[in-house]
Amino acid sequence: MPEVKIREANQVIRQAEQLDYEDEWFELQPVEKKLVGYSLGLGIALLIVFIFIFEVF
Repeated sequence: MPEVKIREANQVIRQAEQLDYEDEWFELQPVEKKLVGYSLGLGIALLIVFIFIFEVF
C-alpha cells in the first residue's frame, strides 16, 4: 500500500515538473525578433568597422 502512494506521489511530481518545463520556453514576439536581429546586425557591423579603423589584422 505505501508503495502505491509513493508511485502516485512521484507521478504527480513528474507531471508538475513537465508543466513547469513547458511554461519555461515560449515563442518570441515579432518585436523581440526584430530587436534580436537589429542587435546582432549592429554588433557585427561595429565589429567590422572597428577592425578596419584600428587595423587589427
